Amino acid sequence: MVDWLLPWYEADQSERSGLEAQLSREIAPGHVLEGVEVRLIARRQDTDDALFILADGRVAEVHLTWRRTRETDPHWPGTAVFESLEQWANESMIPLRRELDAL
Repeated sequence: MVDWLLPWYEADQSERSGLEAQLSREIAPGHVLEGVEVRLIARRQDTDDALFILADGRVAEVHLTWRRTRETDPHWPGTAVFESLEQWANESMIPLRRELDAL
């Protein structure tokens, strides 16, 4: 796994079903995650971002919109897909932590 750096933390079981359902509700036709099996693994404590692992081992950092209905624009919810958890950590989590430490 990964050593989570704040503001990221490992999601617990109580968060999984609700956030996975929320993501499913938001996915617009044509979205990069449409029809993809996902499982929540982490959250950001300071934003609406969540990290999902995909069935093929890639990970997706998603900015949930908290809409009650499906998005109409396939660009939402905002999503960045990484080939691995390690790539995500190196390209997203670690740079974010450095940026926050510099403030």
